[in-house]
Amino acid sequence: MAIGKHILLDLWFDKDAAKVLDYLTPWPDILTDAALRSGAVIIGQQFHQFQPRGVTGFLLLAESHISVHTWPEEKLAAIDIFTCGNMDEEIALAILRQRLHPAQEKITITLRGEAFQNEG
Repeated sequence: MAIGKHILLDLWFDKDAAKVLDYLTPWPDILTDAALRSGAVIIGQQFHQFQPRGVTGFLLLAESHISVHTWPEEKLAAIDIFTCGNMDEEIALAILRQRLHPAQEKITITLRGEAFQNEG
């Protein structure tokens, strides 16, 4: 049995929507909305604006974390959601899609802390 689920979400944006990748605003609000509406408890946060553009940031959760890193030149946002608690990650994903409107996405889900099965 796993103790956590790690979701790697890569989002690509078309030219008009890619402006969201440039600046800090609205990332704290978007990630906070996704976290709270999915049942997570936020215990800290840190965000940084790169120059001339690009953002990195995270929410530290009682359940683990949500983080973002943007590459405006690639029209890409890489978002991680790691939960080991009662957070409903499907709600978080739905909020992110609804708020960001990506043109394409790739999701990779990894179960963390699964017990090692030793054969022999």
